[in-house]
Amino acid sequence: MPFDNPAGDRTRRQPRIGKTARGPATQGIPALAHPKVNGSAQQKHVQWLARADDAERSGDSVEAETCRQHAEHWFRVAHDRI
Repeated sequence: MPFDNPAGDRTRRQPRIGKTARGPATQGIPALAHPKVNGSAQQKHVQWLARADDAERSGDSVEAETCRQHAEHWFRVAHDRI
């Protein structure tokens, strides 16, 4: 069997099936849909609202709504309403 790994042989490993290496993002397609937003909960709330406005201006209403939902989450975190 080609994937046998005897207990004493740590150098032979099974291939990672289904895991592909991530290369650089294709031009025009971001690597992450939502890059990390740094700052306090209040700052994150404001930043997500700004992203929602940007998405709305670019015509992407789905992305705008997603950003508003993130902003609402951080609003609740900032005001202890979770």
